[in-house]
Amino acid sequence: MKYDKKLTSRFLSYISKERSLSQVCRELDLNEYEVLGLVNYIKNKGINIALKKTAYDISMIYMGDIEYHEKNTYDFETDENNEFKFIAIADTRLGSKSQQLSILNDIYQIGYDNGYKNVILCGNISAGLYRLTDIYSESNFINDTQSQIEYIINSYPQIDGMTTYFITGKTDDRHLKQEKISIGRRITDYREDMIFLGENSCDVNIDNVTMQVLGNKLGKTYTVSYRTQQQIDSFRSEDKPDILLYGGLLQMEKYTYRKVHCISVPSVCATTKEMNEKRFSNTIGAWYVTVKTNEKGLLESINAISSPYYVTDKDDYIKARPLKIEKGKTLTKKKAV
Repeated sequence: MKYDKKLTSRFLSYISKERSLSQVCRELDLNEYEVLGLVNYIKNKGINIALKKTAYDISMIYMGDIEYHEKNTYDFETDENNEFKFIAIADTRLGSKSQQLSILNDIYQIGYDNGYKNVILCGNISAGLYRLTDIYSESNFINDTQSQIEYIINSYPQIDGMTTYFITGKTDDRHLKQEKISIGRRITDYREDMIFLGENSCDVNIDNVTMQVLGNKLGKTYTVSYRTQQQIDSFRSEDKPDILLYGGLLQMEKYTYRKVHCISVPSVCATTKEMNEKRFSNTIGAWYVTVKTNEKGLLESINAISSPYYVTDKDDYIKARPLKIEKGKTLTKKKAV
């Protein structure tokens, strides 16, 4: 049987609420084998449909892009000097009136001029969604999922030879919860230079060095280091990473605890109305990080240089233009790191 777009769309719309196989058969005027074939066809396209056997029937529901929480991993290799260099950023919140695309562009320009080819973004790439009745709904200048995706695809810095690796975070999760869409998947489908590492976390290997990239989903605390120390305390000794890269806390801090090198990654977004009313401090900037390994691929040293920004522009979302640099073109160095 041929499954066209009209049929699949109608089917997915119908099972957005839990339905039984017999109900679907009646609604679509198909037999059981045809419906189950349609389910298999759609699942093979990477769309989640949850099935559950009951005493007399089979229940099904469309899960959208909501992922089962499997462990995400990614491998990097060091260069000829046994080094891996990357820029660590978080909370770009593109689509918010508080976004700072000019600062984001500047971070990429500096990295490009100084030989950084990799950027790791620790969550909250988008502003997320607010419902119309939410008191913060006017904080965004783009407030629907598809438009935020398109804006990120078209506006996020694009420099030939630089790659951005990113997880999604708390603000990005609102697209999953409200629209059943993983913006991370959508972005990486259209931008080859942007690699989606997973929802909220990813375990990264740099030779034999382990680094956990994590986005905060919990609230801020009174003390700067409490949330990260709490995370490190939760690791069993055998599971501790060498490096913890922690985004979503809107802070810039580096320390070592239980032999874990912890880096709290600041935002690239001005203080939003929600941050202000909840009394969240917000540090803006980036880390320029160099991880060096020894002959066995184990951690020899980690050098993280902070680059804070102290001035933001409330009209940046109106004035800033996308940064795109093609191969062979150079930039004037602004700052050595």
